[in-house]
Amino acid sequence: MPTRLRRCGALLSTILAAGAIVQMAALRAAGLNGSPPPHAGLFQKLISTLTSNWEWLVATGIGLVLILLAGLMVFGDQRAPEKLFRVAGGILVILVVIPAVLS
Repeated sequence: MPTRLRRCGALLSTILAAGAIVQMAALRAAGLNGSPPPHAGLFQKLISTLTSNWEWLVATGIGLVLILLAGLMVFGDQRAPEKLFRVAGGILVILVVIPAVLS
């Protein structure tokens, strides 16, 4: 049985390698030869700007929520700590758990 499993594994890896070679040949035939197209720097700058804007919006939103919860705690809301822990848990899920699962 282990010999049969090794043969299947070798066959599968050969098929995957052949598929990768065919895909690379298709990309090369489509004109992707490793050099960036003209004006690629502008596109990179656009993506960089959008990314920094998105980071600012997320940081501002999280900051406003935390300030609101701190205000609730100062003015004596009894469920404010629970809400704070839920927000912190949600942030942790978004920033740590989801990227770890997707990678």
